[in-house]
Amino acid sequence: MSAADTSTSRDRPGAAASAPILRTQIVDHSSRSLSVAARRSVWFHVTAVVGVAALFTAGLGSRELVSSHEARAAQNAQRMLDTGEWGLPVLFDGQVDLQKPPGYYWLVAAAGWLNGGTVTEACARLPAALAGLLTVALVYGWLRREGRPVAAVVAALTLATAGHFTAISRTARIDVPLTCAVAVALVAFYRGTNAPASGPRQRAVPQRHSCAEEQPADAGRSPFRHPYFLLAAVAAAAGVLLKGPVALALVGPAAVAWLVVKPRGGGGLPVPAALLGVTVVLGLAAPWFLWANAATDGEFVRVFFWHHNVERFAGTSPTLASHPVWYYLPRLAADFLPWTPALALLTAWAVRTGGWRADPLFRFGVVWVVTMFAVLSAAKFKRADYLLPLYPGAAVVLGCAAERWLATRSNTRTVRRATWAFALVLAGVAVGWGVMTQVVEPAEEAREGKRAFAAFIRSQAPEPEPVLMFRAESHLLAFHLRRPIDTKVEWHDLAAWLREPGPRFVVMPPEYVYPAGEIVKVRRLVEVGRLEQFTGAKPPRPLVFLRTADE
Repeated sequence: MSAADTSTSRDRPGAAASAPILRTQIVDHSSRSLSVAARRSVWFHVTAVVGVAALFTAGLGSRELVSSHEARAAQNAQRMLDTGEWGLPVLFDGQVDLQKPPGYYWLVAAAGWLNGGTVTEACARLPAALAGLLTVALVYGWLRREGRPVAAVVAALTLATAGHFTAISRTARIDVPLTCAVAVALVAFYRGTNAPASGPRQRAVPQRHSCAEEQPADAGRSPFRHPYFLLAAVAAAAGVLLKGPVALALVGPAAVAWLVVKPRGGGGLPVPAALLGVTVVLGLAAPWFLWANAATDGEFVRVFFWHHNVERFAGTSPTLASHPVWYYLPRLAADFLPWTPALALLTAWAVRTGGWRADPLFRFGVVWVVTMFAVLSAAKFKRADYLLPLYPGAAVVLGCAAERWLATRSNTRTVRRATWAFALVLAGVAVGWGVMTQVVEPAEEAREGKRAFAAFIRSQAPEPEPVLMFRAESHLLAFHLRRPIDTKVEWHDLAAWLREPGPRFVVMPPEYVYPAGEIVKVRRLVEVGRLEQFTGAKPPRPLVFLRTADE
């Protein structure tokens, strides 16, 4: 130590003691800062979880079922509970519903069983809402586990608040549970292909050896040591039981494309794991399909596989509309709002600045979106709901790109402004959904509601009196009427129905009331009531309730 240093120490006797005190103050200040940050993080996560849960589940049972899909799901599930027959989906009029496998109806029936054996509006929608929440949680947990906390938050919240994803998660439709199954399968596949050769729960021990001794990362790997591939196969099988082979058409191309473009290093798809996956999917899903086809004397293959899969894809059915190849471009742009501009701008920026090469998660998300978009666009029959399985991939792309963009900002004010903009958009979404649930949905229910009309019909034709739906396909009215009901479309079938002794009750569109009196002479029908008498607005499909006049 120099003399100057010595003299300085002697001249300042408290200097030696001040250093530990200063370090203590710094540590205390850092601890308090970390404590404040931790508390803020906890409150943020609690608020986010409560907000997203409320967004998906609040008011599920406060409005009527509003579509044919919802009413069919409720009918199929209720009939399973009433009869104990869980094999084939069957509607209240006894018609076998072969449009979809029974996976979603089983979930609704389980919710109804927990509700005491009665399927309500909330029971019909609960599986979709829970699947939506699970998909959001999956995206968040996966990205957090990959060490991407900012991407996790952005991706989870953008997925939860993307307009169409939120709306269909609050609806008794199969597409969001299918999205959840597809997302689980792809995330598990990604984890499996990136797991170390020693297994996901063991650390790989580096060993020194010559180049001649080096072995591929997949060498000696057992598929059972990587349960991710098994999980991916189980999730894919669940998707098949929910909506059929389209689940494999979504998962398969995305998985293969990832194997082609994934970065070097990590693992691939071992042949034993691939064989295991095929075996698991066939073992879990194929038995029901084989049984259903045998139980329907081959009708299941003709209706479900040929009409609802092959003809929908090829556009060869005259009863199904065909859409141009570009149809999904404007649909995705509209339905992913309010995040579409951010997705487009940040994705382009990330690709331009090397995100494709440097960020495997970003690359995987892009592969997810592009492959599914291409597969779905190749089909002639298109529907906005079919795009939902690519939404988690789009959210991952946006989350990773946003995290990369924020990390490259040197101006803290820019980061602060971006954070506030994100928060304001989320607040706007909350306000928008408040308007939706309090204004838009009640107005829709006023036009589409059938509960009051069904109650009036049953006051005139109390159970177990059967009600005939003649040339009127209203699954919602049928759900509220409960069994027994019947459905006919031919005039001779109506005549045979009216020949039965006792009072007869019929519901038909108003345009068939006069022809019925002219064509069917066996008994006279008189009008009892009309649907518009029980709705707050003119219904889009009017109906008339009639009964025989001689009773």
